[in-house]
Amino acid sequence: MQTRPHAEQQGIKLWLNQSEQYALLANTDDRDGRPRPERKLALSLGLHGLRTDEIVPSSNGPGVTEGDVRALENEQGYVLEIQDGKTTSSKREVPLAPDVARDIFSMKRAARARQDDPIIDYGKRTLRKWVKDAAEDLAPPANEELSMHDLRRTWATQTFYALAMDGVPIAEALTMSWGGWAQNQNGRSTFREAYLGPVPDHVVRKCLKAIPYETGPER
Repeated sequence: MQTRPHAEQQGIKLWLNQSEQYALLANTDDRDGRPRPERKLALSLGLHGLRTDEIVPSSNGPGVTEGDVRALENEQGYVLEIQDGKTTSSKREVPLAPDVARDIFSMKRAARARQDDPIIDYGKRTLRKWVKDAAEDLAPPANEELSMHDLRRTWATQTFYALAMDGVPIAEALTMSWGGWAQNQNGRSTFREAYLGPVPDHVVRKCLKAIPYETGPER
């Protein structure tokens, strides 16, 4: 976990490491151990960069539906189509992990819902509570401070560095496009100042293998 203070308001910004993300998603069952797949899916979508009002029905759209999932050519992966977002007037597509796509399909079948029905038919306040509950077992300050915005921050940073480390020359533009940040100076400032965080630990570990440290003569 990495943290930074907000520049112009109280509180902190959080970025979860990979182990903390797994722990968060593993803590979405009821207290009696009953699985709650809608909770895990909601947090998974937050870790795909979606805003709260893009996950559930709101004035911006119907929330995530099965009809929003599109298979890539030859079914080599999936993307999720997001309706008109907060800062852009056009639709966008976000790369979607195969297991999350399967969760959407299975939840739709279990509910016997129509293709355009919302998969997570709850309010934004409920999503915020799910995040708080799932974060209870994380280390401080995440156990008290973690928010849906922090899941989006985590996704933005992980995605940017994954693309950059793979040599993608438009890593920032792609991440901004997938996340729905406007492709202008204001959008870039918001992305860099409010969402793009410190270099993730797993990226630093990878870099350590490539840095030619001078350790002095062998003994």
